[in-house]
Amino acid sequence: MKLLVDECLSPGYVRQLIERGLHDAIHPRYVGLAGVRDDQIVAKAFAEDRIIITANGRDYKRLLARMEVHPGVIIVEVLGRDAMWRQILLALDFIELQPSPNDYMVNRVVEVSTAEGVRPYVLSDGNP
Repeated sequence: MKLLVDECLSPGYVRQLIERGLHDAIHPRYVGLAGVRDDQIVAKAFAEDRIIITANGRDYKRLLARMEVHPGVIIVEVLGRDAMWRQILLALDFIELQPSPNDYMVNRVVEVSTAEGVRPYVLSDGNP
């Protein structure tokens, strides 16, 4: 899977994702997008067909809901670094179990929380 780790998350996650050998991951800091607006991150993700990983779910859901088609977003809670990494892995493991993971994520949100676990849903036309 192609992933874009949002700037609100540690760039160290990119290294960890790449080390898993399953993902092509980038971080805004490493691709000249440090400090840009969320809509610019969405444009980059869309242009490169990358799933966004973020802890800023509210803003990204608002932006992506306006799009007819989007590559999807994984939303984790704001927790400690190790706990957030575990949530990222839970989401990725769930997605990888789907018959066609990249196709599965089109217009979809996979949200992870300590209270509800992994919760996937379609996000399009402003409707979660």
